[in-house]
Amino acid sequence: MSRRQRRYGLAVLLILATLLRFWDLGGCSLQVDEAMSWLYAALWRTQPSFDVHPPLFFATLQGWQALGDTTLLRDVLGLGGGEGWLRTLPVAASLATLALWVRLAPRLRLTPTQSLLTGLMLLVSFADLQQARELRHYAWLELWAVLHLLAVLERRPLLAGLTLTAALFTHLFGLFLLPLGWLALALQRREPAMRVDPSLSERLPVAAGWFTSGRVWWLSQAGILALWLAWAVPFYRGHADHDLGLRAVPSLWVAVEAVGRLVAGRIAPFGDPLSCALGVVALISIAARRPSLPALVYAWALLPWLGLFLLARFTPLQLYEFKYLVWTLPAWVALLVPRGAAACRALGVVWCLVNLAGALPWLAHPHGWAADWRGVAAQLRFHPQPEAVVVHPSMMSAPLIYYGLFPRLHPADEPQRVPAGEDMWWVTTPNHPYVARQRLLDGVARFWTEAEHTEFPCQLPSGTITLSRWLWGRHVEPPLRTPPPEKTTIRRPAHR
Repeated sequence: MSRRQRRYGLAVLLILATLLRFWDLGGCSLQVDEAMSWLYAALWRTQPSFDVHPPLFFATLQGWQALGDTTLLRDVLGLGGGEGWLRTLPVAASLATLALWVRLAPRLRLTPTQSLLTGLMLLVSFADLQQARELRHYAWLELWAVLHLLAVLERRPLLAGLTLTAALFTHLFGLFLLPLGWLALALQRREPAMRVDPSLSERLPVAAGWFTSGRVWWLSQAGILALWLAWAVPFYRGHADHDLGLRAVPSLWVAVEAVGRLVAGRIAPFGDPLSCALGVVALISIAARRPSLPALVYAWALLPWLGLFLLARFTPLQLYEFKYLVWTLPAWVALLVPRGAAACRALGVVWCLVNLAGALPWLAHPHGWAADWRGVAAQLRFHPQPEAVVVHPSMMSAPLIYYGLFPRLHPADEPQRVPAGEDMWWVTTPNHPYVARQRLLDGVARFWTEAEHTEFPCQLPSGTITLSRWLWGRHVEPPLRTPPPEKTTIRRPAHR
């Protein structure tokens, strides 16, 4: 494959990736985690303990939102404001990751054909598409990982240090880049193809010496880690009482299923048979073929996967979730791609069919798999009564704050937070484990009477929302059950 063909291939990949990632980007309601990101972007300076994550992404999001609310972008060009504009921040990181991966892949012993195939697999990956279109920091963690490893392999010390620092202050899992960076440095020194060209050594003698001096490398790593620890130790001490017990202790099948979800990105409850089957097939394929790739690729895929599993299995830190592993997807696709041209074509076809089968319906009807918080806010706005809106659990109030219902909200995790002696609206996600454990609505039914009930269904049980109106006192009339509005156009007021 010639250089021109590779460039054309990369251009086509980026165009297709842009279309997929920007398609109706604001069509889905802001989800709870996304709304929490939006809230923390406004609070990270004054209330740093509001969220358990490092502040870099939220500080960037604050500036990005302010840019979108300018008169030029919002009113003149019609680009700024709304969910779509906010989500362009992770989309930008995803597109940059794809472009950089095609450059990094040949340095990991992948042929040009394999490099473009892995780029195609990342392009249509349903798991990566979900991450790219979510207002969270995981797309940026993946970008910092790819850029950090590329910087080490290309002997760019300043860029390597900056990307490691950015990763550490983006997410706690940036710590995984420390051992991955060491493996990248070992690969760079051992592989002749990885060594810097003479012209670069002449232009950047300090950089070349920095990479040949192990002592300077370790000192720089220690300095960056010390900087992070100076911030992290007091910060995480303030979150010592954070409840991490809502997730179940993962079994071995959960770990296998996580690999299957990386392969197909299926949105389904835990224990999804197809995801488990795909995980088994992927792991058997890797074990049988044992791809001749550097240890760096294996560590990138397996170290977070096994490390988080063991941590959640044998400690109180229940941190094992599928979304925490999507940033390792480039390494998994590198391990899955075969050598022969025919096998590459076959894998590409199967991968596209499996992932697009889930991605296209999700793009067309996002609220079939995501909670319709915009619809809930619209229905509450249709009722002019100034009744309180009780949200249980309290964290679910974040999307309603985004949609302008803050003055009426009463976030409630305990009975004392329920406004006694008055009529109210009750918003809850009935399948949330905390709701099932608290059974707060059972106590409400002893003193209030349900007068109206609307359910916003979702194929994923955790995304189902119920909205009900409760009248103070006991009455005998059955509740009025109304369907959710078919189409809602409510928009958030301009942020100032």
